[in-house]
Amino acid sequence: MENLYNRLNKISNIICKILSILIVGIVIVNAGSVFLQVVNRYIIVKISDFSFPWTEELARYSMIWLCYLALPIVYREGSMAQLDLVFDRLGKKGKMILYVITRILCLMVLAVAVYFGIYIVQTRMMFKSSILRAPGYILYSAPVFGCILVAYEVITEMIGVFSGILEPFYAGEKRQYPETEKGGESEC
Repeated sequence: MENLYNRLNKISNIICKILSILIVGIVIVNAGSVFLQVVNRYIIVKISDFSFPWTEELARYSMIWLCYLALPIVYREGSMAQLDLVFDRLGKKGKMILYVITRILCLMVLAVAVYFGIYIVQTRMMFKSSILRAPGYILYSAPVFGCILVAYEVITEMIGVFSGILEPFYAGEKRQYPETEKGGESEC
């Protein structure tokens, strides 16, 4: 089981590297479009009739993709909010039971989100955004991609916990991205 976790974790490292590059690109695109819209609204419009109507739409859709692509990294490093009032008071067996219950519920929610996300993408195949004319399947598939990647991270973490490499509810301390000497193998 340790070998499986190590292989899945290496794939997770690659996924996180790719996501980091995509996120940086999306942040640059988002910041650029918002800056251009501000300059357009307060400077360019005052001196000419030229405008950039597509910047608001680009900023909106890039923000949505940014949020969903960052989710797997946030989950991996344990940066999501959690209430440790209950599980800190449990023993080792109680923590493991609560961990399994919460992760199974998490996977169920992610499965439902992916299922209905695919349904929404299928119903929006003919849709095109009003200004950019971006296809609907690109605009509406962000939740599907984000949930699939988070599910991969949940499964990888669970295998790490079951193999004894990671501790329930504290896996993010060891699986920091990029991995460091303190957190695990130094690959990144």
